[in-house]
Amino acid sequence: MRDGQARIHENMTITWVGVAAACATFVPPHLAVRQRGGRRAWPPPVAVLTPSAMAVPPWVASPPSDEVWNDEIRAGWEMAYTSVAGEYEYEISEIEGTIPADLKGSLWRNGPGNFERGGQRFEHVLDGDGYLGRISIDGSAGRASFKGRFVRTKDFEEEEAADAILKRNTFGTQPEGGVLANAGRLALKNVANTNVVTLGGKVLALWEAGMPQRVVPSTMDCEGNDDLDGSLLEGGLVVSTGFEGVDRMLGLGQGFTAHPRIDPTSGRLAGFSWASKLDQSAVLATVREWDQGSGRAAHATRVELAGSLAPHDFAITPSWYVFAHNAMALEVLPFVAGLKGPVRTAVHAPTPTPTPTPKPRPGPWPRPQPKPRPKPKRGPAPTQVECLKTTGGGVKLQLV
Repeated sequence: MRDGQARIHENMTITWVGVAAACATFVPPHLAVRQRGGRRAWPPPVAVLTPSAMAVPPWVASPPSDEVWNDEIRAGWEMAYTSVAGEYEYEISEIEGTIPADLKGSLWRNGPGNFERGGQRFEHVLDGDGYLGRISIDGSAGRASFKGRFVRTKDFEEEEAADAILKRNTFGTQPEGGVLANAGRLALKNVANTNVVTLGGKVLALWEAGMPQRVVPSTMDCEGNDDLDGSLLEGGLVVSTGFEGVDRMLGLGQGFTAHPRIDPTSGRLAGFSWASKLDQSAVLATVREWDQGSGRAAHATRVELAGSLAPHDFAITPSWYVFAHNAMALEVLPFVAGLKGPVRTAVHAPTPTPTPTPKPRPGPWPRPQPKPRPKPKRGPAPTQVECLKTTGGGVKLQLV
């Protein structure tokens, strides 16, 4: 029986690490380490990872074997945790296929790109500073280019200038100095590393516990907080008394989801702002919808959600907004005392069952109509971008 369980655990470990390896084989554009002229900069700063009991899923009794945790797997993980060496712009020289003449636009991506400051490693990959990658395609010229820049928020600029971690982070990264340096410092760093969307001609880098960061589409310069035309309350802490006027006087703020949704029928962008009530009894949220092209607000719906933690994500249907409550609660004292970051104080809620909660969506909404089948056209099949991948340290564009 024990041998059978051991084999199951080993197979689970192989599967888990195999999936991680598959993810790690795709090197996102922001890890394309280049110097001027397109040459690779070598060696880049590398994270050193070693297997431990804390680095495996909870159902695995021991670290993976040397056969599973091999050099190839380790190299993939180290690359995933390697900081970007700089900000780059270059033409994409490797293009498979032909770019259609009428294909023109930009593909944006965002993710953590820096994992250390002043010799101090961040505690978690999701505390990493946001790095934007933009792939621009001009079919009329048959050209494509890549540009990558950090989301240079005010927090990022201050830490870069000081070459030190100055603010506390969600997943445990904190300034050096222990309790004396962190007790009572409750405002978190906006890492702007989770998502990127466009709205009314603006590009917004998102992180779900703070304000969207407005980015200039052409230069990729960060212009700072964007309150979505006065929709969001800008402040230091994402908590609420339940009275907006009081919140403004106290300097309290709101976060905005990093996972807005696009309604396939109307084309509107839907997202929610949120703040936890001071007594942790509920999350106060407002779901808003905008015309994505013009940026005009359509309507706003206030909702109150049980629990103290904001939902990570939500879904929309023609008639409902659907939230899944976090089955977790925060132990506030260790965070306030500077002992732990917010995520490390999370514990199972008294009723540890995620509960889907629908909230009515303003309407009436037209039922989606089936789209007529297009008549077949003579000539070559339409060409489309199928995937983007890196080869030799750069970006390769593949079209079919």
